[in-house]
Amino acid sequence: MVSKGTLGGALSAIVGLAASSVVAQNGDRDGHVMTPPPAEWVIPDAPVVNSEKALDTFEVEKGFEVELVAAEPMVHDPVALAFDGNGRMWVAEMQGYMPDIDGKKEDETYGRISILEDTNGDGKADKHTVFLEKYLLPRAVALVDADKSLLFADNESLYEAEILIDEEGNISAGEVTVVDEKYAEGGNPEHKPNGLIYGLDNWLYNAKSDLRYKKVNGEWIKEKTEDRGQWGIKQDNYGRLLTNTNSNLITVEEIPPGLKVRNTAYNFRTNVSSRVADQTVWPIRINPGVNRGYMEQTLTDDGYLAKPTAASGLAIYRGDQFPEEYEGNIFVPEPAGNLVKRLSVAAKENGFREVKSALEGSEFFASTDERSRIVDAFTAPDGTLYLLDFYRGIIQHQVYMTSFLRAQVEERKLDTPIGLGRIWRVKHKDGKELAEAPRMEEETSVELVAYLAHPNGWWRDTAQRIIVERGGNEAVPALKNLVSESDNHLAKIHAVWTLEGLGELDAATLKTAFSDSNPRVVAEALRASESLAGTEKEDAAFSAIEGVSQKESLFVQRQLAGSLGLFGEKAMPMLVELVKKSEKDKLTLDLAVSGISNRELALFKELPEKHTLRVPLVETIVRRNTPETMKALLAELTTKDGYRAFAKSVVTMRQKSVAQELLTQMVASDTAPDIRSGIIDGMLQGGKDKKFKPMPVTELAMLKGVESLDGVSKDKLKKVAGLFDVGSGEEVNYLVSEDLKKQFKDGEAHYQRICMGCHQVHGNGQQFLAPPLVGSEWVHGSQKRLIALVMDGVSGPIEVLGKTYTVPEIQPLMPGLRINPEVTDEQLAAILTYVRNAWGNAAPPVSVEALKSYRESTEVRAPWPADELKKMK
Repeated sequence: MVSKGTLGGALSAIVGLAASSVVAQNGDRDGHVMTPPPAEWVIPDAPVVNSEKALDTFEVEKGFEVELVAAEPMVHDPVALAFDGNGRMWVAEMQGYMPDIDGKKEDETYGRISILEDTNGDGKADKHTVFLEKYLLPRAVALVDADKSLLFADNESLYEAEILIDEEGNISAGEVTVVDEKYAEGGNPEHKPNGLIYGLDNWLYNAKSDLRYKKVNGEWIKEKTEDRGQWGIKQDNYGRLLTNTNSNLITVEEIPPGLKVRNTAYNFRTNVSSRVADQTVWPIRINPGVNRGYMEQTLTDDGYLAKPTAASGLAIYRGDQFPEEYEGNIFVPEPAGNLVKRLSVAAKENGFREVKSALEGSEFFASTDERSRIVDAFTAPDGTLYLLDFYRGIIQHQVYMTSFLRAQVEERKLDTPIGLGRIWRVKHKDGKELAEAPRMEEETSVELVAYLAHPNGWWRDTAQRIIVERGGNEAVPALKNLVSESDNHLAKIHAVWTLEGLGELDAATLKTAFSDSNPRVVAEALRASESLAGTEKEDAAFSAIEGVSQKESLFVQRQLAGSLGLFGEKAMPMLVELVKKSEKDKLTLDLAVSGISNRELALFKELPEKHTLRVPLVETIVRRNTPETMKALLAELTTKDGYRAFAKSVVTMRQKSVAQELLTQMVASDTAPDIRSGIIDGMLQGGKDKKFKPMPVTELAMLKGVESLDGVSKDKLKKVAGLFDVGSGEEVNYLVSEDLKKQFKDGEAHYQRICMGCHQVHGNGQQFLAPPLVGSEWVHGSQKRLIALVMDGVSGPIEVLGKTYTVPEIQPLMPGLRINPEVTDEQLAAILTYVRNAWGNAAPPVSVEALKSYRESTEVRAPWPADELKKMK
């Protein structure tokens, strides 16, 4: 048994820069003592172990066994995998990653995508075909167009490759077209989009991205969605997505994708994801070869990895070969610890899930081989769990590598060899025998409908995808019959979404689904019905929705709240009643507002004065800052709380003309004392931050001669007046020339493309992703510090406006843009000029020369620790 404890005195605290026998690395940080591992640690060698003997290095949970599916020379550096309808494996091989310890020649395009097949049914791949080669660091694959095309991504772009099959069954690539040339722009290989998972809702989703893709009438479209994850993405039986980051084992999303980003002016008040509280891992090999193994709490006293530093990829088990209790369990690889963790999942009364480690003191899978690097996991067509083994010594990119890690690599010669790789199968010893490979590509769409009731989620997902991508209506009767007659609720859900994907979903089918006894069927039918809003089927669909019974189900209640707004004004009475009776469930209220972008005032008018949603609605309307709506809102305010929320938001957003109107109302003799108090309290709250700059106005005539008001002290009046700066009435304007105005406008466009996914259109940041930019000292403070932040990135915790942000409230780091060839210094300068002068910020613009000077005078490095960067002047 591996002992666990906190890091002892052998590894020093962060107090100063240690001398090193190796050349300083990009990941080295000022102030870090990189003390070598203690002499008493017994660190074994790490020789290359061939795939046959590698089985002896594995420990797997009791009752399971590991089998080899493929190994070098058939597969090299596998990082992503997709099964086609006939069970063939399409593997992205990232052969160009870190060719040596310095990452030299990584920009050479020698990655490839291969096809692996088991032609004799013995469970091992015996046929290898190179489908595509000479691509830069391939990172994602997905079968599309009913297996007639492959969607894939390299380190820069997203492509679609035509799949050609000759009479003898040999596969080759036809025409390759670019789907999105900016798919993977920005960051380094550890922080670029990947995944390409076909969702229940017929969209393709990605990790480390805020975009989703769909092919409609032969053309690819993309939409904004929530920014999520780092490497790897999967979905559960209800289309909710799961991702992770290197230091967070799992993020389980508790609402369907897309709902949170519909109303960009509204800030959700609810945490809409679940995580595992205890992130302890239990390796079976000592782990000094971890990039920041010298830091406290990275390793245990005896040198074993304590917490994840490289969590990568995941699988939610939806197969049929493991025992029933494993259904819905999550399997998370941690390649730095040479292990795969199993997490159990249990439903909670609030509709969320409790996620925790399924094992104490051990892991589902672990290896004593330091080169065994499981980077992703998949539920396979045979119901087992497939593991992708990157099998190499170095997994840390050179941008982040420390001198500490380099010494470990050199000591055990982990930099060579490269170009190896394995794919493993984990199966239960008492589980069903492995079935023959699927043959979906040869079956008709009508025949595929039966697989929508298959116990293995891979079969259901793949059958749905192929039916939808083939198009046509031959399967429609069978699909509708499945909705009405099946006793399998998952089959009904897939049938509804397959009809939606075919464009054949109608009110009659919805009505049938809405009457189902299973609330998950009702909820997914509601979500699918959104595709009919704005079409000729809208009225009939809404008539069906009006008959939905919530059946005391939070799933139905919440989805109804999120969907109703898309059906326009006719749905508002139903939405109002739902909001009134669901006041205690914040998530229902959040979802209700998400669907009524630009129509918040209509909901506000219908709610009781004390309803808890009125204040967030006020804040949202003010944040959007539409003059007509603002004026109408002011006319509707009747309570102290309403005025307080309005006044606070007005001052925070520096809307000085509206603020002056509030002052006029404040001093009016007929203003009720509680309303006056609400105005004053709100304004003072809005300007309480010590960095608040008074709003410039030409005069404050309404305050002249006013020395006292009923119930208001002179001190409060003075503080209110202090929120304004009487003078020219103009905000400080640094954009004085046409060139600077153009730079600002260009910066807005680049910001929306590169930064908005995390920091949002309003600059207020987003929970679990990024802190606010509005009023931030990091934005309007030192220009050199801001340039360093965006060029090289920053890691938390980070203090912004007096509040400390850390994981899980934000991502652990923001990667730098210095090494992104798609982002120029001109674009970065424009972005920085924009954020320094948007949303009420006011600071001198940033020149291209300043960016170039920083680039030329500094070396590429790991993200700055925030506390270290803060000292830069």
